[in-house]
Amino acid sequence: MNYRFGWKKTALALCAAVAVACEGGVQSPVSPSAVTGNNAALNADGSNLKVNAPLAISPLFEITNVSVTPILAARASSGVHQSGLALSHRFQVAEADSFATLIASGTGATDASGVVRWTVTPALTAGRRYVWRLRAELGDAFGPWSNVMAFTTAGATQPTVPTPGPTSAGPRTPDPAPGTRLPLPNMFPTLQRFADASQSCPRGLKYVNNPWQDRVIDAFRLVDTRWGYNGKPNRGAADNGGVPVIAAGDEAAYNYGSGPDQGSLNVHLVDMLVGHCGTAPTIGWRVFTGEEPAFWTGAGRF
Repeated sequence: MNYRFGWKKTALALCAAVAVACEGGVQSPVSPSAVTGNNAALNADGSNLKVNAPLAISPLFEITNVSVTPILAARASSGVHQSGLALSHRFQVAEADSFATLIASGTGATDASGVVRWTVTPALTAGRRYVWRLRAELGDAFGPWSNVMAFTTAGATQPTVPTPGPTSAGPRTPDPAPGTRLPLPNMFPTLQRFADASQSCPRGLKYVNNPWQDRVIDAFRLVDTRWGYNGKPNRGAADNGGVPVIAAGDEAAYNYGSGPDQGSLNVHLVDMLVGHCGTAPTIGWRVFTGEEPAFWTGAGRF
């Protein structure tokens, strides 16, 4: 027997078998961990969808007199490793911060600007406090939860607390043409009438509106009701002496787009004070549109 020939024939057969097995077993390449992770690569909170957490924005935190069928709005999630994912967003409403027992849950719709909205159904109980949150989902995978927001529904069981409103309201600039934005009006001459900013920080809190700012915003709204406050979504109670954030106390927001003002992400931003909550605050006019997350709010006043 020719052992040399036999070994060569066996080796060739083995190589051919391995090649066939590898060819059939290798799948098309995919982006590693682009969408989901295995059990060893979960997000820190246990979620397994590689997306950023959505940002809950409206109704405002701890606002009262809310409809029993409110529209919840948030900034949608986006992929960490890739964009354009067909994400759905699930909302949850509960009475307790633990979300142990859900009152309502449903999937919202995302518009072209990246805002996802969901109308709570069935109707909630009047005069009761609720908490809500949302997360992105894709198939069986799910992303991290958003920040938790809270509101109290309107009703006879809720004590009536008068809410201060603006002194008056002026005209409104028409919506811009599709795909464009309105320019930022220069309101610095109006701001100069309020050079005394001594009442801009009466509680020592930076992220709540204050008497000085309310007077300034009211004056701006006499010119255009697109003016409001910046809800400051990148700040929380831990940044505000333990008090929930209402609005940045030295900033103004101008809705440059179409649609409702409240909750709009389409805002020009202006910092109106130098040294807010410090010694001798002075007025200024620093435009910082697009530099940080922001949304328009009436601070419960309008």
